[in-house]
Amino acid sequence: MIKAIALDYGNVISEPQDTSCYTRMAELSGLSRDFFLEAFWRHRPDFDRGVVRGREMYRRVLHEAGVSGTEPELDLLADRLLDEDLASWFHVSRSVTEWALELKRSGYSLAILSNMPFDFLERYRDRIELFGKADVAVFSCDVGQIKPEPEIYRTLSSKLGCKAEEIAFFDDIEKNVSGARDAGINSFLWTGIEKGKRDFQSLVDSSF
Repeated sequence: MIKAIALDYGNVISEPQDTSCYTRMAELSGLSRDFFLEAFWRHRPDFDRGVVRGREMYRRVLHEAGVSGTEPELDLLADRLLDEDLASWFHVSRSVTEWALELKRSGYSLAILSNMPFDFLERYRDRIELFGKADVAVFSCDVGQIKPEPEIYRTLSSKLGCKAEEIAFFDDIEKNVSGARDAGINSFLWTGIEKGKRDFQSLVDSSF
């Protein structure tokens, strides 16, 4: 029997990322958009794990690119890049929020499982309804684990007090979905709320 539903944040609870941020970041720094896309994903794991904060991550990016300046100038530029990065993810889906809360009212435990840096949580945690209303929120920076590492899925199960097979999980990245499946969790690739609803209902119907 399915007892809990877990949702990723980025591109699931949130609307699709505003990827125009990379163009603005390139303009701010004088670097190419492609460079930012590549550098973002190379440094993102340490950022999500809570090993580095946003300013340090972007200082690393600037250093690798050979951007010069005084320490205060580089700190200011890194902070402006971080602002663009974080703001690009802050567009919450009202329809997903309402669906998740409806499932919670129906008796399912509601969880969030997200690769999430401290900087985003400090800025937006209190402004995202599901962050406050979920029964469990497993954010990578808090636990020092990131998807698709097996440990983070075990952490989710433990915090929910559920067996892996009692959880339905939705993520927009295939490797995270595969990692959850390997951990025994019923997992689905998120492509939109209508398919998500169908996948969840099919799972519930087949579990009786």
